[in-house]
Amino acid sequence: MRWFIAAMALVCAGTAHAEPRRVVSLDYCADQFVLALADRGQIAALSVGARRDDSYFRDRAQGVRQTRDTLEEVLAHRPDLVVRSWGGAWDAEQVYGRFHVPVLQVGDTPDFASARADLLDAAQALGHSDRGAALARDLDARLARLRAHRTRAPVMYLSAGGAVAGGGTMIDAMITAAGGRNIRTEASWQVLPLERMVQTPPALIALGFFDTGREQVNAWSPSHHPALRRALANARTVRLAPASIACEAWYAVDAAEAIAAALNR
Repeated sequence: MRWFIAAMALVCAGTAHAEPRRVVSLDYCADQFVLALADRGQIAALSVGARRDDSYFRDRAQGVRQTRDTLEEVLAHRPDLVVRSWGGAWDAEQVYGRFHVPVLQVGDTPDFASARADLLDAAQALGHSDRGAALARDLDARLARLRAHRTRAPVMYLSAGGAVAGGGTMIDAMITAAGGRNIRTEASWQVLPLERMVQTPPALIALGFFDTGREQVNAWSPSHHPALRRALANARTVRLAPASIACEAWYAVDAAEAIAAALNR
């Protein structure tokens, strides 16, 4: 195996281009950047999750080779650029750096400004700055339209697993962009405080992954509680498309628009 990896390193080192020609992505969040910005001929392999139901550009992944995120399998594709959000080794940049393969880190953005910057950086790394600029202009226009209709109505996001999103999350940025006010003011993610939600329900509850079977993963999730089920049945809700919220990226504006439409109905 050591000989194999060494041989792959020599091959990879000899195939570097200013514009990457053999791109491999390690997880389905990274796949979205590659599918949106790269030429099909540039893609050596996508992750095994590229055609999941919550993969935003899953239709574009049809017919594209997939790979697991192990070092051996990735190097076998002779990449000259590896793209990752959370897949593969946590120190992927150092790991692939030993084989002279650069790593582009994407995702993990808490708001639309950083998601926009992430998009533009990825477009440049993939050799298609014009595509990134076009998507950024579309994002800007859509966010501007949302700003024209602010209600400041209280909104809460609830996942099928019983988690709620607070400040510093892309979900919080979606609610704000939609013109709402996130009732969860604490930082990051928390488990749903069931009593408070039942006693003082928000004007709108944005539901994530309730149509995908993920609510069955945790039998003790608050989402199974009869009181919550009754509250949801009587509340104003909007179900967000899983593909729009599964990864932290520019296309989360789809979810912001869905929240805004629900608030303005």
